[in-house]
Amino acid sequence: MRTHGPELLQDALELRAHVRSLKALLELQRCQIEALHERLYAPESGGKAARRLLALKLSEAEAARRRKPES
Repeated sequence: MRTHGPELLQDALELRAHVRSLKALLELQRCQIEALHERLYAPESGGKAARRLLALKLSEAEAARRRKPES
């Protein structure tokens, strides 16, 4: 009674290929998340994001000082 044998085998092979592609996609996304995490939370003190924020605040403060007229 092998009436559905080839069809079931083909379905299983397609499902296996689909699962493999999903695993590859998840691995890619994991790598992307790790890269983003490294950029935001660098091992150095404060991390890159904190240094960028500090530099932005300092430049804004400097610009505000330049705009104020001297008394």
